[in-house]
Amino acid sequence: MKIIQYVKAFGNKKFSELPFNEVDALIFAELAYVNFDLAIGEYEFKKLKNLKIENKKKFYEGSVDSFFNRQLVELMIKSVRYRNVKIGYCRQMVDRKKALQFFAMTLIMPDHRGYIAYRGTDTSLNGWKEDMLLAFQNHMPGQEKAVEYIKTATTLFTGNFFVGGHSKGGNLAIWATLNMGEELEPRLVQAYSFDGPGFRKDITKMKSFERLQSRMTKFLTTHDMIGVVYNNAPNPKIVYSDGILLGGHDPFFWSVNRRDHTFLYTKDRSILSKGSEEALMNWLKKESDESKKLAVHVIFDLFGECKTVYDLLLNGFRLLFNSKKVIEGYSEEDRENAKQIFKQLGKYFLSAYNPRKFIKQKKETPKNTELIEEKE
Repeated sequence: MKIIQYVKAFGNKKFSELPFNEVDALIFAELAYVNFDLAIGEYEFKKLKNLKIENKKKFYEGSVDSFFNRQLVELMIKSVRYRNVKIGYCRQMVDRKKALQFFAMTLIMPDHRGYIAYRGTDTSLNGWKEDMLLAFQNHMPGQEKAVEYIKTATTLFTGNFFVGGHSKGGNLAIWATLNMGEELEPRLVQAYSFDGPGFRKDITKMKSFERLQSRMTKFLTTHDMIGVVYNNAPNPKIVYSDGILLGGHDPFFWSVNRRDHTFLYTKDRSILSKGSEEALMNWLKKESDESKKLAVHVIFDLFGECKTVYDLLLNGFRLLFNSKKVIEGYSEEDRENAKQIFKQLGKYFLSAYNPRKFIKQKKETPKNTELIEEKE
């Protein structure tokens, strides 16, 4: 089953009957992609069942999963399990000059425990640019905001709390957890990174990591391409996902074990996933920060005035037609450097996706995609 089916099957179970688990944590993380700030004041909290959604299109837009998110929220509102969960302190910040795309919200369960949810990358190109800053910077703009948010959010309720996020939201969740301060650590139950990219610096050497590592969980997927970037989690869990490439990154494709209310896990990632990791990490580690910075600027200059990934898809041919004009705006030295940077990236992918590796993948398929047995 998937998370939609999970809500249908177990939505009649209160948290006192079926304790909060990792599947619930992913569902709460996914809710951060919904624009609850349109229905709830910044410091106001409302139960899901009491929400009044005036413009459903705007309420769900901005995510590639807007259709599924609507199904998810409507099922949750009707369910015994989720309808009394309170949502509030919705904070959104966007700054195109700083490449900042940030959204977080707080959920409070009937037993007064909280869940701080950070949004991942939305459909804005501003959000994608912030992600790409990790190629040559140690920090994203949103990480500072994530720490500020958790320090304030935890003053708005008295119970213990969870922290979580999907994609970039997972990176923010772990960063906020490690930097929130020792005074909050006794209240932390668990922090979740659902296929979030890691960190350029080795976070395992931080003192807070030593104290909290047993309460932080990183999830990857079968054909992972996102969470493997700068992955420095010691023992990530590998969730079986039906989606291929970026589709596997989508939470609505993650498989859930009906028997014990956890995810279905695989014993290893696919050759496709390992090839992507090899190519990207070779490029990220071997190219200089100046080269990667140039590459990111060239890419987003080519995108021109596009504000969302949908604009990019609609205007792809026009952008290609204008690309020569954009490139000519760079110095001859930068043009040549950019050419070599992208050429080198292509070589890394060609090497990582050597046909012999895929023949090996075909032979090893039964082993690599074998599911960890479900508990009886």
